Amino acid sequence: MSTSTKFLRAVAAKQTAFGTPGAANYFQLPWVGEYEDLEEEHMAEYDQGTWTPTAIVEKVGEMARVTLSGVMFFELLPVLLNASHDAITAVDATTHFTYDDAVSPSAVGAPIPYTFWLGGNEAIGGTGPAVRIQDCYCESWTLTGNINTKEVQMTSTWFGLQVDDNSGAGFAFPTAALPTSLNMMKTLLGGLDYQDAAATGGDFTTMTAAACVLLDWELTFAGGLVPLWCVNSSTALTYSGVRHEEPSCEYKPTIRTNTTTYAAVKGKANSRTFQEVMISIIGANQNDCNWKMTGRFQPAFIAHSRGDNEVVMQPTFRCETPWTQTTTPHWVSWELDTEWSH
Repeated sequence: MSTSTKFLRAVAAKQTAFGTPGAANYFQLPWVGEYEDLEEEHMAEYDQGTWTPTAIVEKVGEMARVTLSGVMFFELLPVLLNASHDAITAVDATTHFTYDDAVSPSAVGAPIPYTFWLGGNEAIGGTGPAVRIQDCYCESWTLTGNINTKEVQMTSTWFGLQVDDNSGAGFAFPTAALPTSLNMMKTLLGGLDYQDAAATGGDFTTMTAAACVLLDWELTFAGGLVPLWCVNSSTALTYSGVRHEEPSCEYKPTIRTNTTTYAAVKGKANSRTFQEVMISIIGANQNDCNWKMTGRFQPAFIAHSRGDNEVVMQPTFRCETPWTQTTTPHWVSWELDTEWSH
């Protein structure tokens, strides 16, 4: 049986390759979470016909899962993008770093594994002992905005090699610091634009701005990464890497808008017309992020009138590649400006 262990402190480092623990570029993660050692042992029911329930023990899984949660920052968004999609490189523009990239179901990229040091005692700032989990990839992440909480919340799930506790002694935390600047992604500083998807795809220059206020929203992205299993030399089933499945991306907002915008979005949903949607999150000090998605609003979403020509609606936008995009199919892309690169 596996147990879940909560932690207060996390340190991360990018790896150079699968199987090689991170040894440089350490940084702290300002998130709490928990890890679970999924190493399981099952006993065989018989041994050559003789009932010996404790004689044979077979390992059927050696891996770990990590869940991170907390406030999301522009500077740390590339951590999720690197580990869930592709080894993207920042382009330095004076004091800012710009990330531009895209993902499609047919070409999900080559993500980078991370090494985690997790632990810390109950006292704030506690130093350990820590466990180390290497070869970690981001399985999914969810960003959540709420008009009352102001800042964007993040929950992210990872999988990696089994927990290493250094033979019970634990690991000392590497010398690490937070990124030099941390700017929160805030709920209210953003907008929503949309347009019909064209045959070429990926053109977000002239869009219709939705006259709206985002009361709540949730953006969930699963990069399509799942554990790869193999049988090792002792015939144990072991986590040995990563394989790709079809990725998924959904955006679920609660929007206060007018009847005109509602009618336009509702019409697109009912007709199942493919749309290109851009979600903007604007921060301080020129930090910003634009999510550009192609897909469809799902039909039969909830809406009700609030009077004074206001409507509150809760559509779901699901990313899909339309068959009409024959030249440059588009699924999800992003533009991100931060003050930090790792």
